[in-house]
Amino acid sequence: TAATLERLAEDLARTLQAIQNAEQKVNTQCADAVARYAERKDELRARMEEYNKNADTINALTSDLQSVSEDLAKVKAQMDTRGASMTDTKPLLKVKTALTQLRTETKQLEIRIGVLTSTLTSKKLKEASIPRNSEVSKRGADCEAFLDDDDMEQL
Repeated sequence: TAATLERLAEDLARTLQAIQNAEQKVNTQCADAVARYAERKDELRARMEEYNKNADTINALTSDLQSVSEDLAKVKAQMDTRGASMTDTKPLLKVKTALTQLRTETKQLEIRIGVLTSTLTSKKLKEASIPRNSEVSKRGADCEAFLDDDDMEQL
């Protein structure tokens, strides 16, 4: 039994040595592949970091774009409102109508002023040409009025 155990121990030692030699051979053969794998793994990690940074930047820019789009929509709405009010001619027509009415009223007032001036001048001329006598002075205020009721009705 001891001899069998020794033989078994030697066989196990040889097998272990063979496995270690095979492992070294595989490690030597696969060293390039392992190195390439490590490089690729590092590249993948770097690209994932870059991707995450770019994703954050894209999210920030998307948020900014949304904000700018909302501002643009507000400005467009204001411009549409202003454009609609600029094409609305109702206020302009009201101003034109008011100006026309003022011109008409001004002409009517100028005519009334002219008539009153003419009447006043003719009354003054009549008064200057009529000699004053006692009867005229007795009538007092009635004679001194430049315009009588008939003249006012004509206007």
